[in-house]
Order: sequence, then structure tokens, then C-alpha cells
Amino acid sequence: MIEKSDAFQTMFGEDAARIAYIKPTGGEEAKRLGLIPPGIELPPGAKVYVLHGADGRVLGITDAWDSAYGAAVQNEFVPVSLH
Repeated sequence: MIEKSDAFQTMFGEDAARIAYIKPTGGEEAKRLGLIPPGIELPPGAKVYVLHGADGRVLGITDAWDSAYGAAVQNEFVPVSLH
């Protein structure tokens, strides 16, 4: 059986470390996770888009999917959406 990390490496090769995930996240969850600085108010029901590196670390956060995608590409990452 192929391990998940082996399959990932096989599929993306050396680019595996350059994968960036775009995850839509509710504003309240983003606040709870500490992604929104204290004092920043978001409208009720707001959605943000968090850009994560392949290792799970947060690379950035924005209010538009297009901005997250653009930031990934501009920084030479291969963007992938998470639902």
C-alpha cells in the first residue's frame, strides 16, 4: 500500500513542497483560531480564505479566493482548493 505522503510525492514530485491550499473559513472560526488580529471586526457571516503551505502552516489570509490564488502563484506555489 502506498502511504499518503508517498502518493503525494509521486504525484507532484519535487513541487510537493510548493503546494499551497486555499481553504474557505468562516470569520468566527478564523477569529477563534487566532488568524484575525484582536480589534478587527468582521461582518456577521463573513468568509475568509486562508492560504496554507503543504506543511499546514498559514501563509496568508484574505477576503477573496482570487486574492489567495494570486498570492500563491505570485510566490511560486501551486494553489489547490480545499472544501
